[in-house]
Amino acid sequence: MTCLGLLASLALCSLCGTGVGFVAGLVPGLHMNNIAATITAYSGATIAVFGAIGQIAGSDDTGLLLTCFISAALVGHLFAEAVTSTYIGIPAGDTVSVLPAHRLARAGMGDAAVSASADGSLSGILLAVVLLFPMCVLLGSPGGLYRLISGMMGFIMLIFSAVLLCSEGTGRRGIAKARHILQALLVFLAAGALGTVVLCTDFYSCRIPDLPFRHDGFVLRSSLLLPMFAGLYGIPGLILGLRSSLVADLVNRPEGELRHRASWKDLLVSFMGGSLVGWMPGMTAGSSATICAPSVREFSASTDVQSSLRFIWVYSSISASGSVFAVGALFMILRARSGCMDAVQFFLGGRVEPGSLTDNLVLIMAMLLAMLIAAWLGHLLVSRLNMRLHRIRSLICSTRVAVLSLVFVSSLSLLLTGTRGTLVMATATLLGLLPPLSGIRRIQLMGCLLLPVTMEFFGLL
Repeated sequence: MTCLGLLASLALCSLCGTGVGFVAGLVPGLHMNNIAATITAYSGATIAVFGAIGQIAGSDDTGLLLTCFISAALVGHLFAEAVTSTYIGIPAGDTVSVLPAHRLARAGMGDAAVSASADGSLSGILLAVVLLFPMCVLLGSPGGLYRLISGMMGFIMLIFSAVLLCSEGTGRRGIAKARHILQALLVFLAAGALGTVVLCTDFYSCRIPDLPFRHDGFVLRSSLLLPMFAGLYGIPGLILGLRSSLVADLVNRPEGELRHRASWKDLLVSFMGGSLVGWMPGMTAGSSATICAPSVREFSASTDVQSSLRFIWVYSSISASGSVFAVGALFMILRARSGCMDAVQFFLGGRVEPGSLTDNLVLIMAMLLAMLIAAWLGHLLVSRLNMRLHRIRSLICSTRVAVLSLVFVSSLSLLLTGTRGTLVMATATLLGLLPPLSGIRRIQLMGCLLLPVTMEFFGLL
């Protein structure tokens, strides 16, 4: 295997991965973790395909090629989500809480929201690539900081959960503040109960009448994450968007280009939040943003365009940097903090062993190269697509697209997870409708991960 053949193989798989991830990101409700799970489920066919690609390009390291493909697809998906999260599922005007990207799109500034998300993702990738190795040295070997705090992980999760709940009362006083925090606590606990059923019980294999083509009566536990997250975050937005009339509002675009110029504080928040997402269990970009920068809120200062752009930039940057830092967690402490990293660990097999950076340097550098290629190409694709969105944004925001998205997500969940997944999705959807209708931040729904993870650290599960 020549060095040139290896580089050509890595570049080809990175380009293919970026394309697959970007296209998947344009489909509402199709998360990259579900694609990674599908690739793993059909590992035989996947290995055969990438083995053929390696032979053509001059490389025989199929595991490394698959790793680069998954890494690039993850980053490509992040950039494509800038479009779907802005234009799909915009709720009606009487909805209590509206996400910043939807609010800007409704005001005719959707292109600014897309640009802020793409810029944040690119900045997060570049920042994390630069700081990954120092982070690995500090938390992994020889620093060993993660080993020191792992014994207190249960208490750390409790503190994180408390910060999320207390941040809900910002801007309120007295009884109103206490009532709002109590409502958020109820949503958090309900989501936690649902997550516990999905992740920590035998619901995935319980005896429930299923579809005729599902003869084994068994559903992979990880597959149930698709209907749970689709119900909590995807379907409620699509349902609320069915009764919105937004086409007329989208034509009044203010003059001049709106763009968020990141400050050193934004970069610091991106680094801190990305570190939490990449290394800590149960953390997401939204919860990390709240913990690291409580002032960066989803729907505070709803008339302030710059505040909305800053939230979008910070959220996207944290999500992207967390994807890179998760590479370090995988190789340094053997913890897969996402479905994509779990797939990488599966295909690399015994090659993923905890150790020093030098032991895993080739694998890490290959993944970083794939992510950088995907980030450059993803930002380019979003920029080109963003200039043309004004011609079709009335179609993107239409009821027809929302209905098609609902049908697609529901059908995919039914086919992959059967009646068990359908029950999970229906329950999650009812729960996911509560925050936007009651004015509670959607981030409280992350109790679906934080609560079972915390209980597991305390030995309660």
